[in-house]
Amino acid sequence: MTLLLACATRTELRAVLPAGTGIPDQGAAAHEVFPQSPLTLHGHEVLAVCTGVGPVAAAAVLGRALARRPEISGVLQLGVAGSFDLEAAPMGAALCVIRETWPEYGLAGADGVAPRGIGLPMATCPDGPVHETLATDPDAAAAAMGLGLPAAFGRAASLTVAGVTGTMERAALLYARHGALLENMEGFAAALACRLAETPFLQIRTVSNLVGSRQTGHWDLKGALSALRPTLARLLGNAS
Repeated sequence: MTLLLACATRTELRAVLPAGTGIPDQGAAAHEVFPQSPLTLHGHEVLAVCTGVGPVAAAAVLGRALARRPEISGVLQLGVAGSFDLEAAPMGAALCVIRETWPEYGLAGADGVAPRGIGLPMATCPDGPVHETLATDPDAAAAAMGLGLPAAFGRAASLTVAGVTGTMERAALLYARHGALLENMEGFAAALACRLAETPFLQIRTVSNLVGSRQTGHWDLKGALSALRPTLARLLGNAS
């Protein structure tokens, strides 16, 4: 069983991989799966990939990785995310994503986006058509990949956006419409790529900021990366 660790940035990869792991830099290899032969961590074979930022890059890179490396038996996406409610999902909290929504898909009108307004699903997966939402099951995915989910990890629904929410008004609108607790930029794309490939998918995010706020007091990227750092080891080490 070979696990693929997927992170949007090299900064996130450096936070979770053991020190000294060679992470490809800019250039032709920047978004290739590495290393050529899997790392062995806590008895698990692990490959990694930097997907790039945003849903388009994540879908392209992860889809290519799954097609080229058939030995991959599951995908673990780790990264930071914004919180719509810092009381429910405080800075540094680690949360397993149970539902991904892409709020920008569908027919855009004065009252927002109607996901079924164009009359076509985004994709048709083995278990049916997908419009704007994908449910994910962290416990089933972890079990399929031989991982152990720490009891301290919470559960949350998330939105995936191509444009980060930059105002509190926009944040309030998205929160009211979709009821998701987190905002990220790659999760829906990664979940869809795995659903199409019939590959187990687990996404865990640590909270770095308040969605919609650009005030420095509402951001703690360093703290979110520190919270992310032990996540991989805890998942592998808790495995039964």
